[in-house]
Amino acid sequence: MAWATWLPLPSWLHRLIMDWPCHLRRAVVRLAVMAVMALPMTPAAQARPEVFAAIGMSPQRSELPFLPDFSGLAWIEGNLFVAVHDTKPPQGIDQPRVSLLTLSTSQRGLQAQFPRINWPDPHAPSNAFESIARIPGTRQMLLVESGDEAGRSRRIFLADLDRRKLMLTDFVHWPVPIASVEGSAVARIGDRLIFLYAENARGESSTLIRWAPLNLQPLGLGRFEELRFVSPGPSSSHGRSVTALEVDREGHVFAAAALDPGRDHGPFVSMVWRIGRLALDDNGRPNLVLLAVPQLLATLDGVKVESLAIRQLSEGDPQLFIGTHDENFAGMMRLIPLSSPSTLGD
Repeated sequence: MAWATWLPLPSWLHRLIMDWPCHLRRAVVRLAVMAVMALPMTPAAQARPEVFAAIGMSPQRSELPFLPDFSGLAWIEGNLFVAVHDTKPPQGIDQPRVSLLTLSTSQRGLQAQFPRINWPDPHAPSNAFESIARIPGTRQMLLVESGDEAGRSRRIFLADLDRRKLMLTDFVHWPVPIASVEGSAVARIGDRLIFLYAENARGESSTLIRWAPLNLQPLGLGRFEELRFVSPGPSSSHGRSVTALEVDREGHVFAAAALDPGRDHGPFVSMVWRIGRLALDDNGRPNLVLLAVPQLLATLDGVKVESLAIRQLSEGDPQLFIGTHDENFAGMMRLIPLSSPSTLGD
């Protein structure tokens, strides 16, 4: 039973309770929960009310019995990442929207915390965070709603991670019409911040990648430019041309695409490419130049990649992580090579 994973009882007592009738087991669980809730706050918690009063966050869930799938992923520092989840109300009203992920240095696996976010009144909780874009060189990030045909889910939130506290500091509505944005990223080109995004263009062989200047104080986006990206993946009515975007510190742009048959058990297929570079043109304007032939980095059978994150430590080469959104199979996070499969080992 689910309660057996968190109710702190000795194993022999668990076995004894499992032999009791169902209604009696439920009564024991209720009494245990009531007893825990009646315990007084510790002096440390009483002395630090500001931890729970910070704008934009409330007490964290330290863990869940499962790891949600990943709709977006951003590296912050060291082994710390932030992920977003495409939770939708009302079914997911109590499900996490954001998680703080720590890579394990042992076989314990990925460690996750789930901050509860206080949404600014009168704005409802997020509806379908499908991507996250870190502001390069900072602990700030954009949490991006994907949009829908009903006109909801069209906000971009600016968040700041102060140690392990996630605070919402600003938001804007999308300034352009959108339908289903699954990829977004922020690049620093010279002294400018540039925001990129792409629609997933389900069933289409191509999509538009659009970019615009990004301002943080106050949060806002400038005039968009665009370029059509033809997905080199298999053409299919189940194809999604772009499911994730990422940009490294040199301006190289990475994209993921996926085949999703519309069934929550799959089977899924994903591909990851390096598709081009964002740089200043001869007139000093940010410009995206696509590769004539995108560089295939990975083909992943059985998973649906919806997140890309570059980790650049002070030493060593950059690393590319994927996060998957595998529906009924939840999600996973993995490191993939930044070289084409044919060049590995060279």
